[in-house]
Amino acid sequence: MTNIRTLLSAAIIAAAMSQPIVAKEVRWVDRIVVIVNEDIITERDINDLVGNLKATMPKGQAVNNEELRQTAIEQLIDKKLILQAAKRMNITATNAEIQNQIEQIAQSQNMSVEKLYQVVAKEGVNKDALHKTIAENIAIEKTTAQYMADVKVTDADVQQFVAQNNLPNELPQYAVSHILIKTDDKKDDNAVRTQLVNIRKKLSQGVSFADLARQYSQDTASATNGGSIGWVSLGSSSPAFDNALKNMQKGEVSSPIKSEFGWHLIQLNDVQMAQLNDQQRVNMAKSIIAQQKAPMAYQGWLQQMRTHAYIDFRKKPY
Repeated sequence: MTNIRTLLSAAIIAAAMSQPIVAKEVRWVDRIVVIVNEDIITERDINDLVGNLKATMPKGQAVNNEELRQTAIEQLIDKKLILQAAKRMNITATNAEIQNQIEQIAQSQNMSVEKLYQVVAKEGVNKDALHKTIAENIAIEKTTAQYMADVKVTDADVQQFVAQNNLPNELPQYAVSHILIKTDDKKDDNAVRTQLVNIRKKLSQGVSFADLARQYSQDTASATNGGSIGWVSLGSSSPAFDNALKNMQKGEVSSPIKSEFGWHLIQLNDVQMAQLNDQQRVNMAKSIIAQQKAPMAYQGWLQQMRTHAYIDFRKKPY
């Protein structure tokens, strides 16, 4: 069986490890190392992350334990600051989003969700701890994505980029159908996602995707056409669609996917190469430039939060 640190990745496990502590070790293992505004980072938090960082390093690579410890501390400070920003912005993970990610992890390892829980339990990670860590990771992703969406790309940036780079003349387009179920105050995410899971099961019973779209989809514009929304290019629709389409095969139907419009089942009908028009080339340039600016903008954002944060490195008590 694959080691769980590799199975789920260090990001999932880092905050979830929960091992019993012998009383004589409490002074060292449980002491507060850093205070970050209203949150704390303990020695155990650091040791857990150091262990996961080591597990992801190539075998035989020399390890400087002090440098690795400092890296873990810096990562944990950044994590606390982003989660605090998420709290201020009321950004959270829904139960459906958490369950969806767990199912994706289980599916990637060709095991059931229950089997996944059994595997992580053997590593000392209980179900609640795993859910909590995944929820934090989703909140971090949402908060970071919301901030990075504001990265500025000027017309001058685009003109310079186009002049200095050879952009492709064609890109793949995807023929897509979908079933949309909207969420509202009376129907929460988990209920909608469960509804789509049950609709998807009907495909194995021989019901066509088009018939299901006509019956269930709340996108009235496409439902009458069997859910077809025609040809789409990456970047022209919801980011959730882009992430799904990049990993789908022709004829495949996705698991439930959440976008700003609600929850979807997506069917990839066909793929073709299509010529880019001028506006598409501009959009492509903007996307590439934004990606290039993102690392510096991200570091600037973290530094800004650190500047306005109360961060206290506590001295060892001995």
